[in-house]
Amino acid sequence: MSPEDLTGFIYKSHTAALQLAQISTRDRDAMLLELAEAIKQHKNSILEANTLDLEASRDMAVPELLLEWLKLTPERLNHAIECLKQLSNLPDPLTLHVGINGYQRIPLGVVAFVYEGFPQLGLIAAGMCLKVGNTIVLKGGNEGTNTQEAIAAIAKDVLISRGFPEACMTSVPKGVTLKELIVQEKYLRLVIPYGRPSFVQQVSKQATISALPIAMGNCYLYLSASGNLDFAKEIILNSRKGDPDAVNAIEKVIVHQSWLDRGLCEWIRGLKKQGLVVRGCSETTAYFRQFLEESHSDETDKQSQVLLEQAIELEDIWGQAYLDETLAIKVVDDTEEAIAWINQYSSGHADVLLTDSLSERDRFVSRINSSTIFVNAHSRFSRYGKSGDNGNIKIALGMSSLKTRGASRYPGVIDIYALTTTKQVLTSSWLP
Repeated sequence: MSPEDLTGFIYKSHTAALQLAQISTRDRDAMLLELAEAIKQHKNSILEANTLDLEASRDMAVPELLLEWLKLTPERLNHAIECLKQLSNLPDPLTLHVGINGYQRIPLGVVAFVYEGFPQLGLIAAGMCLKVGNTIVLKGGNEGTNTQEAIAAIAKDVLISRGFPEACMTSVPKGVTLKELIVQEKYLRLVIPYGRPSFVQQVSKQATISALPIAMGNCYLYLSASGNLDFAKEIILNSRKGDPDAVNAIEKVIVHQSWLDRGLCEWIRGLKKQGLVVRGCSETTAYFRQFLEESHSDETDKQSQVLLEQAIELEDIWGQAYLDETLAIKVVDDTEEAIAWINQYSSGHADVLLTDSLSERDRFVSRINSSTIFVNAHSRFSRYGKSGDNGNIKIALGMSSLKTRGASRYPGVIDIYALTTTKQVLTSSWLP
């Protein structure tokens, strides 16, 4: 496809967005419910297409991480179906009232969702866009081609049957590269990259349009002197149970130096028994080695000692997401050092503080450059669930970071409000 043809392809989505904005909220919600039902009825054919993708990807030596992300289980597909149903029940952000000299929330237009693995997330992203009047262009990885085509065909039939423009939800034609897509400034309004950090960073750097990267992994937990070891362990393990991906997995733990004499080594051994591969700074590994020697460790402990002696000396590793069962531990002298370290190396989308000190909490919250801060709370991310005291449902694709280019537009949880923008309505006081 030539650049001119690609522009024409995006233009069809642009004109579809103009038409979609004129369709009532009730009709868009009804379409989402019908889409959910159609996906449910054709579940087996989607899963069969996914099996073909998995078999082909194994033959192509696709990394195990991507294979796990690509796997579309009945539970994962049911989760996407439930998200579509919940979306239809959410209030429409576009119906907010506008006063004199007020702001009106409006759709963005054409949104591109580019992603690795996770075929069901393309479906959720499409539902979120259609809910607020955006059209969406999907570009998944080659590893999920059959699954994506199966879902796209079902969605196409639903759109046509409901009288919606076919271009409301489209997949990028074969042969179009990612780089060609994310420079389509004329009609494309936003690109949302999702996948491994290297992939997300590449898209964010090359895009000439607004990018809203979804951050994954490399979240920090600071265990202050007044924190709780058992609760820290619970938060770390729980943060890694997200399905299909642990968006807010705690991968780095900063501990106050006082914990070296208050059970830290036994705590580390407890984490290792849970299957985590624990690494640490030079101070952590030296203390753990001394602890094992003094406790006359058995052969099992000696094997644990060897694993932990892999001290992290290169500082840039602290800024990388592991996306596996590795946990790194850093010892600091005080809260100021912890704040400085987190601001330098955290992914900046979700960090945790454990403390009983109000002054320490206030200092940490005001100075940490992260879009979401959890204080004495679990950080596990859910794509839908109860949100807030009023019990409202919140559907979200993921979380963005204060350290990324999309931050100035809408940092934090990427929900349906993040897929809209505002226009100001100015009314002269003398008009009736």
